Amino acid sequence: PEKAPPASISAAAMGASGNGGLEAVLGSEPFLAKDGKASVELAALAKDAPLLALYFSAHWCGPCRQFTPKLAAFVEVLHEDGIDLPIIFGSSDKDQASFDDYFASMPWYAFPHGDKRIEALKSKYSATGIPWLVVLDAKGNLIMNEADMDVPQGPQAYQKWLQAAKKMRPAAPAGAPAA
Repeated sequence: PEKAPPASISAAAMGASGNGGLEAVLGSEPFLAKDGKASVELAALAKDAPLLALYFSAHWCGPCRQFTPKLAAFVEVLHEDGIDLPIIFGSSDKDQASFDDYFASMPWYAFPHGDKRIEALKSKYSATGIPWLVVLDAKGNLIMNEADMDVPQGPQAYQKWLQAAKKMRPAAPAGAPAA
């Protein structure tokens, strides 16, 4: 099926105000830590990272199982370059056991299995298939939809996303201190 083109979502459209944009998009409920057991809050997960990604995938999906190791290698290469790209896995698995087995192969965070935010976000970003990677900036603005297509470019993909995020920042008014 044809996938929707990337769309920019304004803070007003997201119901965001001030610095709570990412929380307005992802909610205030905790996520699963990388160990699959502990909970982690969004602020701790995102830290000072300029970008964050949502990864929609499932254990039963062959293309997903092929892409997941590539995404993990991409994140590792970024990490070796001193770049942290927090990723949150949104599972389309039908049961907890499949989710647990698949998530154990991933070096990132996750929405709890069956979390209502997953389907809402897939709808928000027109994720019509899986695997599907969405990149957001630290304020929750959409930077790249269907970013999984960029991952084979390696670190250049991250730099492309970072440049797109910088272009979205409004210029400071004349005389205003730089942020």
